[in-house]
Amino acid sequence: MAHDTWTVGRVLRWFTLGSGKVKRRSDRLQVMARVLLVCTLTTSVPIALAVGSAAHAQARSQAAAEAAARHQQDARLLEDAVVPPNGTQSDTATAAAMAVWSGPLGERRQGIVPAPVGAKAGALVPVWVDRDAHRTRKPLTDGEVTLRSVGWAVVTLVGFCVFSCGAYRCFRIGLDRSRSRRWAAEWAAVEPRWNRQVS
Repeated sequence: MAHDTWTVGRVLRWFTLGSGKVKRRSDRLQVMARVLLVCTLTTSVPIALAVGSAAHAQARSQAAAEAAARHQQDARLLEDAVVPPNGTQSDTATAAAMAVWSGPLGERRQGIVPAPVGAKAGALVPVWVDRDAHRTRKPLTDGEVTLRSVGWAVVTLVGFCVFSCGAYRCFRIGLDRSRSRRWAAEWAAVEPRWNRQVS
């Protein structure tokens, strides 16, 4: 038990840079900066969670809107889906091919769509389209919603930590330079008298 108390006390003394009359004003400023750093790092967690929650809600709303405005329909290939010149059968499962599909009023829509490699002209492939039958990407999935919210939370947390630690580091460098200048000035004033006394 005594060992635990000694360890805690030692950590506290290190964190507060000791105590007593020899403690300088710059030491007190450094302790305040350390306290501020700890507070910032501690509050960065709930802030990151709040950002992630807001991003999740926004992505959920976007996914619902996209799901309501987009649907899948079949498109008929106008050409064979062949392997790209720079690819091989083993490293790609889809290829771009020209296809045609119907619009909301029966009009003809045409464009490049992804199709399974090897699909022949005339084959039907599913495509995502909007209300006007213009091709678009599929709505956000649950996995993409989760990934986006987690990503924003992680970026916020890391950003807070990097900024806080960087600011503390810069402040510490400034304090050390100020201490060095003060020490040099005080030594310049004391050294002549000290040399006379020693000699």
